[in-house]
Amino acid sequence: MSEEVLSQGEIDALLSAISSGEMDADELKEEETEKKVKEYDFKRALRFSKDQIRGLSRIHENFARLLTTYLSGQLRSYVNISLVSVEQIPYEEFIRSVPKRTILNVFSVEPLEGRLLVEVNPNIAYAILDRTLGG
Repeated sequence: MSEEVLSQGEIDALLSAISSGEMDADELKEEETEKKVKEYDFKRALRFSKDQIRGLSRIHENFARLLTTYLSGQLRSYVNISLVSVEQIPYEEFIRSVPKRTILNVFSVEPLEGRLLVEVNPNIAYAILDRTLGG
């Protein structure tokens, strides 16, 4: 809710409109309780600031380091995962960039709201599966 300060003239005009019957006080309350809808353009989805992008880069670098350690232990093989870049692109462009044969996983992480999408190239998934099954 935005905190607007009304001038004395605006307050007097509101009070006179309510007392004369031009305006109903219940209508004003309903307008305040209605949700404000903000339009969002998915074609030009640039939502993150440069500081937020840097923060996401640090998070992903940390994740890559932890995943390298985890996969090295699980697969008993040398694994090196590094972050190439963090970019912000529209969803439509992301969908077009995903290869036709790929592994897409949608899952939720309980303390967080929403769902996560992870795309794994089949070559990587097959190599992990082969190594896990003793190949």
